[in-house]
Amino acid sequence: MERKKLAILMALAVVLPVLTGCIEKVKEVSGFDMETIDSIKSERNYDAQPIIVSMENPFYALIATPIALYYDGDTQHIEPLLVQNFSSPSKSVVRFKNFYPASYWEIRDGSPENISIELVDKVWKRSDAVILIEDSFEGYKLGVAAVPLASYLNIPVIVANNTNNVKSLLKKLGVKYTFVCGNLKGYGMTWRFDSVEEINDFMISFLKNRFGDINYVTMTNPLDIKRVKVLNETSYEFENETASVCVLPAQSINAALKGFFSINHFEVPDYKYARLKIDLINENSEHVSELGDDLLLLIFAPDNETYVYTSTAAGIPEVENGDIVVDKVHYETIIYNKPGKYTTQVLGRWISTLNGKYKLKIKVEEIDSPLEPLMKNLSCMAPYLTAYHKGIVFANTSFAFAGNESIGIEGVVYPSTNEKLVEPCNEHVLKIHQQLNKLLAKIANISVDDLEALWEHYRENPIYIAIMADPTMVPMYYYYNPDSDNIIGVQLPSDFIYGDIDPKPGDVENNSFTYWPQMENAVGRVTGWNAEECSALIARTVFYNEIINRLGDWKNNATVQTGAGLEFQWVPILTPLSNMLSGGHEPTKWPSGESLFINMRLGADLEKGGYNVRRTHLLASQREGFKDLHKYTTRLNIVFPRFIELISGERVVKGGKYQENSNFIFAFNHGIYYLYESGDVLLDARGFPPVTWLSRFIPLLSSGLSSKGAYSVRYVVNMNFGPSVIFVESCIVGRTDGLLPENCLTQAYLHSGVNAIVASTRVTADPGYLEPGKIFKGFGIWGFLNATKNLLLYGKYPEPHFGAVVAEDFILDLIENDSTVGMALRNAKNKYLPKDANSTFLWTPPLKNGNTLVRFEHGKYMDKKYVCLHEFTLYGDPAFNPYQPVNNG
Repeated sequence: MERKKLAILMALAVVLPVLTGCIEKVKEVSGFDMETIDSIKSERNYDAQPIIVSMENPFYALIATPIALYYDGDTQHIEPLLVQNFSSPSKSVVRFKNFYPASYWEIRDGSPENISIELVDKVWKRSDAVILIEDSFEGYKLGVAAVPLASYLNIPVIVANNTNNVKSLLKKLGVKYTFVCGNLKGYGMTWRFDSVEEINDFMISFLKNRFGDINYVTMTNPLDIKRVKVLNETSYEFENETASVCVLPAQSINAALKGFFSINHFEVPDYKYARLKIDLINENSEHVSELGDDLLLLIFAPDNETYVYTSTAAGIPEVENGDIVVDKVHYETIIYNKPGKYTTQVLGRWISTLNGKYKLKIKVEEIDSPLEPLMKNLSCMAPYLTAYHKGIVFANTSFAFAGNESIGIEGVVYPSTNEKLVEPCNEHVLKIHQQLNKLLAKIANISVDDLEALWEHYRENPIYIAIMADPTMVPMYYYYNPDSDNIIGVQLPSDFIYGDIDPKPGDVENNSFTYWPQMENAVGRVTGWNAEECSALIARTVFYNEIINRLGDWKNNATVQTGAGLEFQWVPILTPLSNMLSGGHEPTKWPSGESLFINMRLGADLEKGGYNVRRTHLLASQREGFKDLHKYTTRLNIVFPRFIELISGERVVKGGKYQENSNFIFAFNHGIYYLYESGDVLLDARGFPPVTWLSRFIPLLSSGLSSKGAYSVRYVVNMNFGPSVIFVESCIVGRTDGLLPENCLTQAYLHSGVNAIVASTRVTADPGYLEPGKIFKGFGIWGFLNATKNLLLYGKYPEPHFGAVVAEDFILDLIENDSTVGMALRNAKNKYLPKDANSTFLWTPPLKNGNTLVRFEHGKYMDKKYVCLHEFTLYGDPAFNPYQPVNNG
């Protein structure tokens, strides 16, 4: 009898769990209908929570996204989500927390699985559904696209190695439905996502059903969380002395005797992929802050091609009490199949000493792939930003491009320094463009084959394309550029292509359905040095109003700054003579008044917007002026220190202070990827009279004094900006392709608090004069006098050209239409060629080789106008809508 009872009990032990549901049934389905989706409910213990996650694991940000941001129907609940290096927090994150104090939750360490269990159990009381992500790269690739759904439905994200490990939590939550990303067993009714395309197809239907429309797409590359594998390495270290090449009395004599640069050699072994890690340290850094001393570095390949051009001004210095104590730069590049002997040249520029010492460290690493992200882990923030805008994440590892074995082109793997890679890169980008058009066609419910209907739809209904990646992970298209080399960068990289629905087949410079090329959608790159910096940028964008309310009158301020050396004339006798001596074909940097009138015109535009405008022109536009020169130099270095302080001292120079205290900034100067400077010829022609006076005609004779007031990476990273918008009309400042973000000026501005920066990726053209001369063609004061008369009598400014046209229309669109920065730039670009295409000029430096008589013939210079159209790139959220006083918001 007892045995019979025992058998019955054992049978019941097996049967009852099935009948009562204690043994979970898993049913995999190919999708959920909208009725099921709409029925999903959840209940939270906490509202949206401000949360900071460690930058050590990109899964942390995915888990935290629906904790910081969720929707209750149409109502958005949002708090900051920040990524942070807890051992050494970035200034950008620290400053945001000061602007937005809150009780931040912190996730410092732990496995994603354990973090998921802890946070989800804490935040949710119950939830009908979860997103279940495998703790693997395959899971991450899908999760980046799927996680915005967690915010839209207010459901948890759980990262796990095995579903059994989180089964008790799923049961406690009462989960009925799971969305699975990766190779995990489901739970309840399960939809296993097989591809990002499947996720996006569902998201399109869901978003239209839930919110009615879709106007935001985030392009990103999950590959940015992967790192190349180091297989081998070889190191070199050089410590040498070199003469200062500043053209100052004592330095010039010394350099002529000792030589103008220091040379070193190193070997790249027979590595398929070799990564150069370069550290250049100025061992005489004591007067960098006071005088602007720096080092320049060039590296030449065995065939004498320039592979590296950088400066300590492009580096992140060591600073104590606001003073630079170690001036240095870290630079990296990757080379395919180019072993041999490489040569370095180091040039020193010290104002107060004849010679200086430097240390150069070069590590040559053999790596297994050229696809190393330059801006690491940005993709982990894509779900948060996208969910904020009710958008879709378009993520694909195949977006990445670098030269490799299959392409078979040796040299630097970035098209920016290897012109032979431009064509394969462009072919690759056009394939991405096709994929993007396919997605846009689905959003618009238009056949991708009906390109004209697609173009017409987005022309009338533009959306935002946010690119959350560096130009290796999501490459730019390289348009034609007449001014192209390895130092300034090859051809013209641009994101224009991603906003252009209908580039003409075989003629991508133009469009299929418009006479002039135009952008249908607004594009911007949401970037930063890494995910930490990017998270701070996003936080400043999302909580912009809270920040500017703390800054008081700051939001009403704007500054317009134009520097020296921007104007050109063909000076009789002197210009032809200098070109004969230098082998050049350029007009001479000579005052014409053009930049002054641009300054006044744009200032007047901003005043229409209600801004309190502070203008600076020439040397006043510098970042910082000289002080107490006599303490650091002698008469053998600078003959007339008091005069230098009179024209460029701290009482005169206001540019840096005005920038930090302005909501909108316009700057027009000369530059390169790591700096722009306002002093230029006005300062560089001083220091060693009369020798440096000739620097107007022979730039090699410059004193180097303009470096002190430059807006360079090493200085800008230590400035503090509000969440401002800056438009820089200056050569190459917008370049990021093939460069570490830490070396790029645009990213330094974002690091220091700016919300959006527009700058050109290559050389910016400008005629530099107002009108041809009456007596000598290309020279004279007539243009200035005529422009002054027209302004005084009729209130009419000279018409701007090239970048000034784009800048003005960008400003006016912000003010008159209360536009976002992305739409304002799109609209300004679309207006540019219709306005400026028929303008003619005597020149637009730099000139093409060989024709010094170009000054006597007006030309349209259409190639440079197309460059102007494509080169201005937005870094920042294209949907960011900045404050304008006239719009009260």
